[in-house]
Amino acid sequence: MYYKTSILSALILLLINTGCSDFMDTDVETRYPEEEIFVNYSRMSQAGYGVYTALFDFGFNRIGSAMLASACDEADHADNNSSIHRFNTGTWSPVSNPDDCWSMFYTAIRRANLFLKNSETYKKILYRDTLIPANREEYLYNVRDVEWLRAEVRFLRAFYHFELIKRYGGIPLMSTLIDDEATLRAKTRDNFNECVKFIADECDSVIPALRDTWISVEGGKWQGRATKSAAYALKSRALLYAASPLNNPSNEIEKWKKAAEAAHDVIVLGRHSLHIDYRGLFNLGNNSDENSEVLFAVHRWNENTFEKQNYPIGYDQGGQATTSPSQNLVDAYEMKTNGRRIYEAGSGYDPQNPYANRDPRLEMSIIVNNSTFKGRRVESWTGGIDGLGKLRATTTGYYLKKYVNENLNLAQNQTSVHSWILFRYAEILLNYAEAMNEAFGPESKGELSMTAKTAVDAVRQRIGIGMPILQPGLTQDEMRERIRHERQIELAFEEHRFFDVRRWKIAEQTENMPIMAVRINRNEDGIFDYTVFKKEDRIFGPHMYLYPIPESETLKGAIVQNSGW
Repeated sequence: MYYKTSILSALILLLINTGCSDFMDTDVETRYPEEEIFVNYSRMSQAGYGVYTALFDFGFNRIGSAMLASACDEADHADNNSSIHRFNTGTWSPVSNPDDCWSMFYTAIRRANLFLKNSETYKKILYRDTLIPANREEYLYNVRDVEWLRAEVRFLRAFYHFELIKRYGGIPLMSTLIDDEATLRAKTRDNFNECVKFIADECDSVIPALRDTWISVEGGKWQGRATKSAAYALKSRALLYAASPLNNPSNEIEKWKKAAEAAHDVIVLGRHSLHIDYRGLFNLGNNSDENSEVLFAVHRWNENTFEKQNYPIGYDQGGQATTSPSQNLVDAYEMKTNGRRIYEAGSGYDPQNPYANRDPRLEMSIIVNNSTFKGRRVESWTGGIDGLGKLRATTTGYYLKKYVNENLNLAQNQTSVHSWILFRYAEILLNYAEAMNEAFGPESKGELSMTAKTAVDAVRQRIGIGMPILQPGLTQDEMRERIRHERQIELAFEEHRFFDVRRWKIAEQTENMPIMAVRINRNEDGIFDYTVFKKEDRIFGPHMYLYPIPESETLKGAIVQNSGW
């Protein structure tokens, strides 16, 4: 299957490859002197689009060819040399963090601030750049586009600040451009709540200036640019994190109410709904913007690296760096008919037919033994062509399916556009459910339009999934566990679980549990025997709830290291 990449994606790819996106780094020579960048619409807009480039480091196999899922209880990574394993062995540090994003995001924030400062007089610049009134329509379009772009860049700046605080806690806020080295060295960390307020306020400020959609603009070539929905979603996520136990140890209910209201703002927009094809949702390519569930996604380019790294080992060119879903995650999927966990009495679970009658999202997200993939049965059993024991074959008995395009012929080097979904409507419903349960309980609306239970039930009953609704009468504690479990299933492999268990302050339980796997034997009669075994132990200490500040930063000036590092 082939897709055409969007103009925005193609432009950003060009900026990345030419190095032109480095124009804000004061230590790097660039193609243009700074004073020659903000002189016309073409260069000014390219400077704005360059702020998007950091998004291309999100998702997929971004850490030592591994997904972040392999650094939590979702998965194991088959390549023992991958840096992702530092998380699991507890050998990461201020000088060796596999997911150290400090410099990347601050570089992006500096780019945003430089663009915002130098485009303040954009109307005058664009007027000089355009013959008036002969090109009046062109001038008015360019003015309008820069206005949109300035709002988008403010959104991106807020988003990058959020990505920093969810990893490092409170950080130095950079809301203006600072070129003075002494001033930069003197910057200290703002506290977490101040950072969240900045992010939420920025979202509120830019929402009126953002477009509702880019789908219909110039044939949809600008799909991938931020919209109102993206800003609403960022505010929802930021306020949810602020209300969570890690950042709200005294459990201030007002924080949960604000988080519920922010998620509710997305719901009442009326623009979004759950997609009818859960499996297909993650292979929409550039069409993801046209899907009602997607609020914001990164559109990449035509490629097949993710498929080469995640097709089972027995497929041509597959298994080059496999993400192996854990038995821990597989066991979390409920039974389809009654919604019970597999270990609950009366669930109907058969350990010798373990994937039968399970939540459909299991086989939509994970390739299990003897399921059909690319026209043949997957042989994850010992001695099978996809089985354990081969270099970079599955280490757990399972392969990844979510986000993998099953339709590519790697022998012919077929490629497709890959889009990483940053915000989608199912997350908003679960954000809402979590905040509502903490603020009002499982089945109270407060002054809003639905209960926590109603929101979770909507996710469970998506067309094509049809899981039973939650039983009525759950306590707040019981509902909390059901919501957390629903996030584990619905958002698997989407870089939520790793941070969720941290913000809930339960990582010392979940991340110190061993990663489990399954050994499958095929008998002469074709019947399979399944034996669960321990793949590896993992280590998580209480200081690991936050990342360490890079040592290079703490040595520069006034930034204090996180506790325990």
